[in-house]
Amino acid sequence: MDALRSGPVTEDLSGAIQGELSFGGSLAPPRPRNANRVPVAVRAGLRQRGASAVTVQILDLSTHGFRIDTHLSLEPGNQVWLRLPGLEATPAHVAWVEGHCAGCAFDRPLHPAVLSMIVTRSGGAQSFS
Repeated sequence: MDALRSGPVTEDLSGAIQGELSFGGSLAPPRPRNANRVPVAVRAGLRQRGASAVTVQILDLSTHGFRIDTHLSLEPGNQVWLRLPGLEATPAHVAWVEGHCAGCAFDRPLHPAVLSMIVTRSGGAQSFS
């Protein structure tokens, strides 16, 4: 664990303490969500630029993105194409990676009816307002 670091601290004439405080390491802000995620268990094809498609497991899906379990070495910012069952490949980019999981954002959101169809076919949750 990184140690706590502190900058200079001074006291002004009013008795208020002024200074700066910083923490070692990174404290990543929470990731904002553009849409509610729906838990699913869907196998899909994922292709990186210049590579062949591989099968990945989609863990959750929304109109704006998805979370996958994969063995691929992905980096935030990588361009990928997701081929959902019965659909053409959809462009997306990797937003974050933690271990074998990655979160990706679609370049253009899925239509809610498309999401509904995929969720229904997968037997996942039906409510995703």
